[in-house]
Amino acid sequence: MKRKEKPIIDLDEDDGMLPEYDFSKAVRGYTAYRIGEDAADESAVEGFWRMLGYEVERITEPALRFSKAPDFLLKRQGTAVAVCEVKSMGEFDYSVKVNHQDGTATVTQHNWRETNVERVLHRADRARDQLFYWNGDRGLANIFVFVNRDPHTRRESVQPALIEFAGIDGTFWFEPENDVVGSNPVAIASQEGQQRIESKMGLILDARLKLNPAA
Repeated sequence: MKRKEKPIIDLDEDDGMLPEYDFSKAVRGYTAYRIGEDAADESAVEGFWRMLGYEVERITEPALRFSKAPDFLLKRQGTAVAVCEVKSMGEFDYSVKVNHQDGTATVTQHNWRETNVERVLHRADRARDQLFYWNGDRGLANIFVFVNRDPHTRRESVQPALIEFAGIDGTFWFEPENDVVGSNPVAIASQEGQQRIESKMGLILDARLKLNPAA
């Protein structure tokens, strides 16, 4: 499956406002909650959950053109146990294209946030909003899945902040190899988050990410 290309902004057609805030022209079809979306990564994560033994349902809201809902509802033996939102991050968020009078064009790549930690946490914040939109009473586990494709972003630099990130029970951090999302994410969670994940999902966050048969 072909991965979605990042939006390109043509400055001859758009004003100076960043596309995160101006959706009228620069990135048609995008909303703030679709930034960081990647259909191929979502499919790979869906396969990961199924491999662990969960039933996975995609959450859709057909009545809405742009849904704020998270990606997946996870079930175990027919009972809902968690909601999951997947966000991906490459080295750059968007490109700016400048057309020159001689017919040539220059394309430069940019990010909306100044640091890589800010970029990750911004996606976590968006994911939390989506998870709470569907699971505001915290009756299910709130799971954030982050697919890191930026070679300059290190998990160790942002892991402490993700552990303290209120409202997300656990972050599953994937590092694709050769552009392929594998099946061995690093689980990041506070002690309370680990307890909620085991209680709600029956998932023990050890090195093997195994299901608890007694749960």
